[in-house]
Amino acid sequence: MPLEKPTNWWKPFNKEEKLWVTLAVIWGIIMFIMMPLGHLWNQNVSEETYRTTEKEYKEVAERFIDKYKILDEAGQPVKAGGMHVVNAPDITTGDDVFLIAEAWRFRPALVFKKGKTYRVHMSSLDFQHGFSLQPQNLNFQVLPGYDFVITFTPNETGTFHIVCNEYCSYAGPNNGHDTMVGQITVEE
Repeated sequence: MPLEKPTNWWKPFNKEEKLWVTLAVIWGIIMFIMMPLGHLWNQNVSEETYRTTEKEYKEVAERFIDKYKILDEAGQPVKAGGMHVVNAPDITTGDDVFLIAEAWRFRPALVFKKGKTYRVHMSSLDFQHGFSLQPQNLNFQVLPGYDFVITFTPNETGTFHIVCNEYCSYAGPNNGHDTMVGQITVEE
């Protein structure tokens, strides 16, 4: 019985293998090119980050909530899910928007206007949290001690939910990570 010449396991590629390797290389090149181009086409939300303390951030955010909370006919604050509902000021007012992440909620509930530009500050008062705007694909980590600022312009109306997509600590049997949801409404 004649001995077969040994071959390397990767040679020769058959037709299907060559096709998949070629497609993978082409896709990798496309993704490599698209990453920097995404910044040129404003596909990525630019962000600023500042150092802060939980106490300082809470004070500023509470002043923001008191100033912009929506009141009903009786002069009482309007609430959604136990949180104040706030008419967010756009950048033309000179004021920024503040969102607090804390166990186990995002507050306040924010109301934006379609087509207006906003600067939104986010910080955590306790644990690391994740900010995931659903059903959009907008994701950020929100950490205590840091004030994250994003500038964006909503381009569609509706009610959107903020979900915490980072497991935010174990605090015993009453951990509310799985129910940590906030709300953003965009109106005409």
